Parts: sequence; C-alpha cells; structure tokens
Amino acid sequence: MMTTDAHGSAGESGSEWDTAAAHRSEDLTETECWALLAGNGTGRVAYEDNGRVLVFPVNYVVHEQAVYFRTAREGVLGGGLDFRNASFQIDDHDSTRMDGWSVLLSGRAEAVQDPGLLSTLWGRRMDEPWGGGTRDVFIGIEPSVLTGRRVGMR
Repeated sequence: MMTTDAHGSAGESGSEWDTAAAHRSEDLTETECWALLAGNGTGRVAYEDNGRVLVFPVNYVVHEQAVYFRTAREGVLGGGLDFRNASFQIDDHDSTRMDGWSVLLSGRAEAVQDPGLLSTLWGRRMDEPWGGGTRDVFIGIEPSVLTGRRVGMR
C-alpha cells in the first residue's frame, strides 16, 4: 500500500513515513482538565486587542473552578481592558517520548471585586508574578468552555 507524507512524498506502508497510526490523540475529561490546572502554577492568558491576539505568561491559582492571576493595576492586563473573550492555556510535553497534553479554558475575565473572594485568594499559596512592580489586582476567568487534549505514541 502506498502512503503520502505531509510533503506529498509517496512511500510504502510501514515505512518511516507511515507514523500517524502509531500516535494517539484523546480528549481530556473536565475532571482531568481541572486536575492538570490545579497541579500547575504558570500558564498563558490570551485576549484580542485592536485586532491582535496578545498572550502573556502568568502565575495563577485555581479556586472553585475558576483561574485567578495577579497583575498590576496600571498594566496591560489590569488596566480595564475588555476581556469578554479571554482564554487561558497550560500544557506540557516530553519530546523524547513524543507525547504531551494541553488544557484551554475560555471565558470572560474580570477583576475580582468581592472582598471575601479577595481575602481567600490572598490567603492561597501561589508563585509570585514574574513581572516587576506591585501586582495587587486579581483577575479571574470563569470558563464558559474548558477543553483538553492528550497526544502521544501508542
């Protein structure tokens, strides 16, 4: 049987180019996604601004099925931008084993105003933000969509 690789080159089935069958790709459950989110502390927040998608690394904490990160009040993320369509992503991979996973959470991001929630978040252990300056604004993203995928060799 002849196969065609991504570059259009033909080869015999079972050749070095016929590797797609050896890979797996599976959706993660919501429970698996939350477990991966809770087990990490650094991710990426993304949103659209003036026609560009901007992505920033942030340290975060998970609380009651939402993701929270700290930022500067005057900064790009804390300056009152419209975050109606924000996304948050984490992933991990092992190049040697050719496997990895990714979790993507999308929803509205808003500055936390509730005093009780702020007290809870300030009491949670999380890595300090990497950016300089005072990072005293918590932004929360409650997901409207949560997806995850695991890929790798069979």
